Amino acid sequence: MPKLYLGEALALLGKTLPFIWVRLGSYAVLGVGLLVYFGVLGGIGLLLGRLWAPLGFIFFLVAIGGAFAVVSWASRYYFHLLRAAHTAVMTEFIVYGHGPEGGQIAYGRKAVMDRFRDTSILFAVDVLVEGAVKAFVRTFARIASILPIPGMRGFGNLVERIALMSTTYVDEAILSRAYKEREQNVWQVAYDGVLLYAQAWKPILTNAVVLVLIGYVEFLLLLVILGIPALAIAAVFPGLSVALGILVLVGAWMIKLAVADAFSLAATLIAYHRGTEGLTPNEEWKTKLEGVSDRFRELGQKAVDNAQRRSGPAASAIAGSGSAPSAQDTPPPAPETPGGPGAPAAPETPAPPSAPPSGDAPEGPTPPPSGEPTDPRDRS
Repeated sequence: MPKLYLGEALALLGKTLPFIWVRLGSYAVLGVGLLVYFGVLGGIGLLLGRLWAPLGFIFFLVAIGGAFAVVSWASRYYFHLLRAAHTAVMTEFIVYGHGPEGGQIAYGRKAVMDRFRDTSILFAVDVLVEGAVKAFVRTFARIASILPIPGMRGFGNLVERIALMSTTYVDEAILSRAYKEREQNVWQVAYDGVLLYAQAWKPILTNAVVLVLIGYVEFLLLLVILGIPALAIAAVFPGLSVALGILVLVGAWMIKLAVADAFSLAATLIAYHRGTEGLTPNEEWKTKLEGVSDRFRELGQKAVDNAQRRSGPAASAIAGSGSAPSAQDTPPPAPETPGGPGAPAAPETPAPPSAPPSGDAPEGPTPPPSGEPTDPRDRS
């Protein structure tokens, strides 16, 4: 069984408490918003249920789907950036052994913007990395063979689904290389990061899968912890039963997203950096991944395109032809009429004044009728 970095992950969360408080506050606001949302739509559902019971039930199901859509939207735009900033700061502690100077929140936000420039780039890289990682898991990973749990092979499909769910932590771990390497070509960093993950996938993915399972257990424990007092209150005030039930569900969900998911991310980051330490991208795995994942090939092409844009046209020519002649190796052009743009430069030894610019009449004898160019230096 690969090592689980649970203790180190817990210590890492303690070192990044500013982010934990921000996460808790942010999810608390989201939770209050969801309670208001359910309160309003729940009231409408009750009214519709009085008209026709199935209509109220259908409306309630639609309301639940809408809540998931709201959380998904908030997670994609606000919480995704918050998670990326938290990842940047945790990477500092993991790789360099100390945190950033100054405020962690400000540093994390700046690190993300310095590497990715724009949120659209962050989302685009993340999508390609996620696709490549999932293609690897479906094709090469065999989770049931590395978890020493009796009867696990009989649940192969279920375990594979859990493994695919856990890749969200792996994606963040791969992108954390951008903060480690201080590299601006995030496409290349992500491309190499996927290759390194393929070379050391067992301990990394096993950690991620176990952490997903732990996350479910944590959610159930939160339901119990919040549910016991809610049941006591509902026994005294039966009319509040539905409201208390919704409060317990939303509260447990928000705490899981704020703290439990941060814990899982921290442990996966540690596992990734420990597992890939000292490795270099392997050409064999590059060939394998390019054969099974369109997203991985697209990631590699974007890395090449980005490198060429940064280096300019000269680098593009070198990349395309393998070599390009330098200015010193290029032979001078054939001499033109005096004063023409291709006229050779005068030697450093004393010589008559150079020919005037093109368009002016040259000082000196008229060229011979044959039309052959006459170099003034021949008369010196």
